[in-house]
Amino acid sequence: MKDTLSIGNVRIAIHASAKAIFEKEFTMLGANKRYSTALLDKMRLYFPVIEPILKEGNIPDEFKYLCVQESALNANAISTSAAVGYWQFKLETAKDVGLQVNQHIDERRHIIEATKGAVQYFTRNNSVLNNWMSTLLSYRLGLGSIKKLNYAADWAGKTDIQVDSSTDWYVIRFLAYKEFWEEKMANEPVSSPENRLLTYETKGGKNLYDISDELKISYDDIKKHNSWILHDYLPEEKSYTIYHPSNLKMFISPIESPEFIASIDSNQLYQPNPKPNNKKKYTDILSEEVETRTHTVASGETMSTIASKYNMKLPELLRLNDMNMQSMLMLGQKIKVTRIVPMLEIIAQKLDQKSQKTPEKKGSKPETEIKRVKEEVRKVETKEEKTSFYIAPAESREIVFKEESTSHAAEIPLVKPAESTKGSESIAKKPITQPIHADDVEVVSAGSNEILTKTHTVQAGETLFRIAKTYGLRLEDLIKWNNLGKNTPVKMGQKIKISPN
Repeated sequence: MKDTLSIGNVRIAIHASAKAIFEKEFTMLGANKRYSTALLDKMRLYFPVIEPILKEGNIPDEFKYLCVQESALNANAISTSAAVGYWQFKLETAKDVGLQVNQHIDERRHIIEATKGAVQYFTRNNSVLNNWMSTLLSYRLGLGSIKKLNYAADWAGKTDIQVDSSTDWYVIRFLAYKEFWEEKMANEPVSSPENRLLTYETKGGKNLYDISDELKISYDDIKKHNSWILHDYLPEEKSYTIYHPSNLKMFISPIESPEFIASIDSNQLYQPNPKPNNKKKYTDILSEEVETRTHTVASGETMSTIASKYNMKLPELLRLNDMNMQSMLMLGQKIKVTRIVPMLEIIAQKLDQKSQKTPEKKGSKPETEIKRVKEEVRKVETKEEKTSFYIAPAESREIVFKEESTSHAAEIPLVKPAESTKGSESIAKKPITQPIHADDVEVVSAGSNEILTKTHTVQAGETLFRIAKTYGLRLEDLIKWNNLGKNTPVKMGQKIKISPN
């Protein structure tokens, strides 16, 4: 071991009588390799947050190891003397250094706020003791008791001191912690190189469910890593910093904008950037129909991720399943979920039902049906944007949404039925330009009992998967109905059956 160590501007000589105590503490730290590896990962996560705060307060950087000595970087650590949190503040001391502790929050468990409180404590005591080692010892004994120690009084104003067997164990243990972990950090490989502490500032008055939705992070994770929030609600007194240890690869892609911007500067708070505009060309028009389905829990899923997947609020999902936040999820468990059915699916259902009805008898006049359809035309209007659309069957039986013109109604031609080859009355060749309601469309060949097969004409950029999604169908059914291979590509202009008939 070294004979001399440095803490800030103070050089500390270790007397021979103190070396046995030092070596015992040093050896004990390395006794449990698994524990030391886990604690080392914690240091690499929290030190980039602690270091800038110590630097701004002109506190020696080595004091970060005191936080490890006090709590092993455990937010929920509680001592026998009722000291709490990362820096082990008692209630009176915490309030004295400006930490907020009440029925809603306890900032002794907040790594950033607690470190700022520790900086204030060190700064105040060092202004009296004028020596960083005396200041460090005052963290255990208090300012009044430290003044009674002869050697601490001798250290005042000195930059070269000596510790021996008579020196308080707290100081020698700190020196062992500093040497052991400094050596470990320099020589041990980094197990999670991308791990960082992401921070986000939010105003008070919010609950954790809303914050979970806002950050797209599960409620469980926010609660776990922010134990300073004693309940599920932030009071309105001020703004608060939520933080979340995470692998940045979860949030940052080399192509897309990051949802969080990470930095080791803990004084900068990182708000989510606006997400890239990935809206579909046509926004789904939703009906008023709500359906209940079951979801099978997959590996790694939580109630929060399931709620997000189905655009549900977490409390709503919990109520639907008679569960609470303490309920356990099991792999393969069936969870009830709800969703609002898109209008397109309802239209497709109606068309399927009509195609299965008995066709009109030979000799009936399709003009009657056309007239009825024309009289029952209606508009489908979105609730939020108040934009009207016409829905009409195109020649390929593709359902097309066309936005209504602001000056005049859009003209959408009705499909011209083929002329009968059996002597029946032919249909007028002139197209009808009246908008048609898709619920009432039934395409019938003139003078025939045959219902035309429904098809979709492939457009540029479309795939079988996209076509299946558009019509609310299963991909396997489309492949089967069209006698296609599993990976067979489709071409622009190709006719795809969207019905088994």
